[in-house]
Amino acid sequence: MASYKIIQIVASQSVPDKEDEFNRWYTDVHVPMFFGFDGLKQAGRYRCIGAAGDNAKYLAIYEFEDEESLAAFPKSEAFAEAVSDFEDRKEAVGFEMKWAASYELIKSWSRE
Repeated sequence: MASYKIIQIVASQSVPDKEDEFNRWYTDVHVPMFFGFDGLKQAGRYRCIGAAGDNAKYLAIYEFEDEESLAAFPKSEAFAEAVSDFEDRKEAVGFEMKWAASYELIKSWSRE
C-alpha cells in the first residue's frame, strides 16, 4: 500500500434510522465522486470498533501526494459536484459531521 504525504480525515456518523442509506451513499456515491480529482490518490473508510461513545462512528481518510494537491482539491470540479450532491442528500442520509482535519506525514514505518 502506498503511503502518501498528506491525509485529510473526516469524522462523521448518521442518525441511527438512516445508517444503511448513509453507508450506501458515502461508499457508493460520495467518495467515488471525489476521484474525479486526479490529486486524490487513495481513500478509505473506517468504522469504530465497539461503542463509539463521544467518538465519530465513521472516519474517511483521503490521501494526497502533497500540500498543493490538498489545496487544489476544494477548488476542483469533482469536489464541487460532490458537495452539491451532499447538500441535496445530507438530510435523506442523516449525515452528521463530527470534525475534519488535515495532517502532514512526519515519518512512516513498515514491516518488510
